[in-house]
Amino acid sequence: MNLLREYIRALLTEAAKGIQDLPDDVYIAIDEHGNRGARIYYSNELGDILQRKTVNDPVIEGKIFIVDLQGREYGPCDGAWKVSSADAKKGWGPMLYDVAIEYATLNAGGLVSDRDAVSPEARRVWDYYLGNRDDVTPHQLDNEYGDLTPEIEEDDCEQRVAGFDVVRPPGQKYTREKHDVSWVKSPLSKRYTKEPTTIYALRAAGRLIEL
Repeated sequence: MNLLREYIRALLTEAAKGIQDLPDDVYIAIDEHGNRGARIYYSNELGDILQRKTVNDPVIEGKIFIVDLQGREYGPCDGAWKVSSADAKKGWGPMLYDVAIEYATLNAGGLVSDRDAVSPEARRVWDYYLGNRDDVTPHQLDNEYGDLTPEIEEDDCEQRVAGFDVVRPPGQKYTREKHDVSWVKSPLSKRYTKEPTTIYALRAAGRLIEL
């Protein structure tokens, strides 16, 4: 199991793009939506979002929306923001997630997954953060019923997405079939915080656009 984990980690690390991989004309933009959230995406020097015209277009593409959870039906969730939507060209998603977690840590209580639906691909991202990233800190949240910390309400968070997983038969792609899991063990039951190392590095390199 450890060898398999290291193999998967090596594959994911090799596939994930970093600041050094950004072409000279590509930036990361953070478009703040007041104190309610932000859109983080790959852009040109003017802050315009990059979008492919065709599937085979080599243009780097990716964006992630994060929003404040306060005042919503999901619970306080320790003041965390949540991923509202995310999409990126292969290899270019992890850096956006890093920036999103860092930004949510600077401006709120960190970041949690979407509380309504999480794709198999996104589940792999959160699984990787939980098991392989020492620079990302997971914080266990309670469920909406207060089962873990009945005396504390601040960490209550709707955990429906953490109570099931999707099935991947050997040698096949992920399916939409669901099976129950322990929500406490799920990476989706936690909020995540991270020191703003990627944001600072992008800013120092002149590759961050803050709108």
